[in-house]
Amino acid sequence: MVTHRSLLTIAEQISKIEDIYNSLKTAKDLDAKLKIVESVPETSQFLESSPLLKRLLLQSDNKNSFVVKGLLAIGQGPIIFQDLDRIEDLNEAWNKFLGLLSDMENFYDMIGGVVGYHLTMLKLIDACQHKTLLESHEGVSFQEPEGLKIFQDTPEARKAVRWGIDHLREMAEIYPVGGAGDRLNLQDEKTGELLPAAQLQFCGRTLLEGLIRDLQGREFLYYKLFGRQLVTPIALMTSYEKNNHQRVSRICESLEWFGRSKKSFHFFIQPLVPMLTIEGDWAMQAPLKPILKPGGHGVIWKLAEDQGIFKWFESLQRHKAIVRQINNPVAGIDNGLLALAGLGCHKKKDFGFASCYRLLNTAEGMDVLREKQVSGGYEYCITNVEYTEFEKFGIADAPVQQGSPYSHFPSNTNILFADLKAIREAVKVCPIPGKLINMKTKVSCYQSSGMVEKQAGRLESIMQNIADHIVDHCPKRLGPGEHNDLRTFLTFNKRSKTLSVAKQAYESGKSIVGTPEGCFYELMENYRDLLVNYCRMDVPPLNDEKEYMDEGSSFVVLFHPALGGVYSVISQKIHGGKLAKWAEWVMEVAEAEVVNLNLEGSLLIEADNIMGKKNSEGLLTFDNSQTGKCTLINVTVKNKGIDRSFKQASWKRQVHRSESLRITLHGNAEFFAENVILEGDMYFDVPSDHRLVIYQQGEEIAWHYDPIDGSSWEWEYILDNQDRILLEKIKKV
Repeated sequence: MVTHRSLLTIAEQISKIEDIYNSLKTAKDLDAKLKIVESVPETSQFLESSPLLKRLLLQSDNKNSFVVKGLLAIGQGPIIFQDLDRIEDLNEAWNKFLGLLSDMENFYDMIGGVVGYHLTMLKLIDACQHKTLLESHEGVSFQEPEGLKIFQDTPEARKAVRWGIDHLREMAEIYPVGGAGDRLNLQDEKTGELLPAAQLQFCGRTLLEGLIRDLQGREFLYYKLFGRQLVTPIALMTSYEKNNHQRVSRICESLEWFGRSKKSFHFFIQPLVPMLTIEGDWAMQAPLKPILKPGGHGVIWKLAEDQGIFKWFESLQRHKAIVRQINNPVAGIDNGLLALAGLGCHKKKDFGFASCYRLLNTAEGMDVLREKQVSGGYEYCITNVEYTEFEKFGIADAPVQQGSPYSHFPSNTNILFADLKAIREAVKVCPIPGKLINMKTKVSCYQSSGMVEKQAGRLESIMQNIADHIVDHCPKRLGPGEHNDLRTFLTFNKRSKTLSVAKQAYESGKSIVGTPEGCFYELMENYRDLLVNYCRMDVPPLNDEKEYMDEGSSFVVLFHPALGGVYSVISQKIHGGKLAKWAEWVMEVAEAEVVNLNLEGSLLIEADNIMGKKNSEGLLTFDNSQTGKCTLINVTVKNKGIDRSFKQASWKRQVHRSESLRITLHGNAEFFAENVILEGDMYFDVPSDHRLVIYQQGEEIAWHYDPIDGSSWEWEYILDNQDRILLEKIKKV
């Protein structure tokens, strides 16, 4: 009679499987491992009861036989291999299942392959049920980490930004884009097929395109300062969940690789892993078909090592990387990414976090300074503790001060700095950091008698917790102010500039925090801060959440990142003026001068060539002489703008307009207007090699086109001795 493991408690299952696991660890080769799993009674017992499985195994090599018999040895035969005779195309299903097992065995080799994965899951389930930790944290304490405050205009913050610009030439970028985004409920409007988070349309483009635009904005800033174009290599971690890999690839192809070389992109695919039920069994959707989900972002480091991403970066002389999560579109605002990279590179740090205030009682992790007393002294690192682990670590979610909505500890984000050499060393010690499990998900599991709903989870992991293994050893306890020399570090910025995630669909009556609507709301908060406090414009207050959801944002402002990226640059191109309530201002242009603009209604400016032009191979070449340019000085724009009788979805850029002023600049076209009133529905289409001049003629406006060769002006950027970026408008003959 086959002993079904789920008749045992989780602790009893762990005890039995640990014996098998420990024997396998000491086995010399595959043949020895095969003999170990074959010697377990459950293996032979189940094979006697399943002649069909026995026949399939006769056709398999030793490696596949070992992994399958390992599943039998740990008691999963009755779950995984039930009803094989009901499978329509058994050979196809069998080969697909073996492929999954082979991938798991290889990827999780450092924790014992498939058997080790299962054992790890059981231990996590047990720890979750008893609210304990897998590893002892005796002698461990947590303190609030010190970090550089980059939201203040200090010499230190300006230096960090300058260092970030200087070191851009040695940076790479890594984007985890494989998330399922289940809570966003994204669907293809034509087919109804579920879509991954990477395809969320935000501000009229996918989240992925938004990340690339932010990067190109920083690269253009470097070009304007040093006259050299950089193409930062980008690694994208995709997954097979909801055809994520194919869909992300399709986005890149459809947008012609964003004007970049296809060789500057490298994909690596996040493995899908099986879910386990609360009883410790594999959750199956059908015979030989386990329910699979992405295995958490913590696999990113080992996966990058295994698939040659780090070697690829180093072959391109890129030794540092920024890691940025796709569902956090505000992270590219202002100076945050530059300061993070600058501090990490210049101070020769190994790992860093971009942090901000953390809201109390939210599903967000904390950045902490971890102190551990060890033989001969103390170990220190800045690291992350997930919100699900607070109670286990004895961390109180307490306010920074009485009555404050913010936590004592700053928020953990998915914006990281990494020294690639240090990461590769840490992966040798801990290939999959921050292992945890969440058993709250309910799934429909296959049984011969029908589908049964059960609680289940998969092995998740946290990429930030690789920092647990990037530690400093100190002979004595460090005091306040002595933590800045650690290998790990933290920058501290405004929350609105650091963390606003689109992770779930908005539900009526609930908060907009964590929704695409909430992200857009906070993006408008950022742009209001820019226009009011840096550009000295009069901008209406942002309406409250209820009015925002009922009627739309009280204003809409969207700028291409190449307009300046950092606020200090944009504020030298735009200053003075006023936006009326419900105004809409979109600037898809990098080279612009806007002084005392008075806007009531919609103003839409779009250049074909924002940073330069594409060559015959489709590659974007930065070129000051080939960009569209717009000058508005003492201009009043007045039209009916957005038609608010329609339901607006500003965050998608699904907007109905009654009237607008639209300016389209082709090639190196220029638009110039001074001391004019532009009223009503108007459209100016300026061809390449021409400058359109608008002027007031009595109560009417008039205009004329002037031919130009190249550009009549451009902004020149310089860095002064106080690390400020200063702009001068250079007129050309």
